[in-house]
Amino acid sequence: MYTHDRAIILNDLANGYAEIMRYTKAIQYYKEALSLYISLAKTKPTDYGLHIANIFSNLSIIYLQLNKMKESDNFHQHALKMHRALVKCNPNKYAIKLARCLVDGVLYLKQHSFTLYEAEMAVNKIESKNKRELLIKAIRRLHVANRVDYN
Repeated sequence: MYTHDRAIILNDLANGYAEIMRYTKAIQYYKEALSLYISLAKTKPTDYGLHIANIFSNLSIIYLQLNKMKESDNFHQHALKMHRALVKCNPNKYAIKLARCLVDGVLYLKQHSFTLYEAEMAVNKIESKNKRELLIKAIRRLHVANRVDYN
């Protein structure tokens, strides 16, 4: 079996276990798939970067569910790093994923709302004007909702 096919199978297994909240198994399979995707990305980084970013995000979500905030934040930061690299390669294709990852950090990991500015800048790179405007409105509403009154 090819490495790519094995990575897909492991990722699918992990998704299934995550859905039924069998997090230990999900983590195990995500990490195995991640290892395979990382080895594949050494020769074709743009082909496998999104897979890697998605696994990092999924692991972040699982650790959040397990209330392991340090681990969750660590995987979230890895996902952000991958998404940022992908946006540099193809902003129109990957900007939404980066923006979503940034917004998730604010919503679930209580990261500073300043990251929403980066999300807005990423969304501005999208060619579709309608899609871009809808996303910017949503990000701005979230930013207003997360403002802190220091008075």
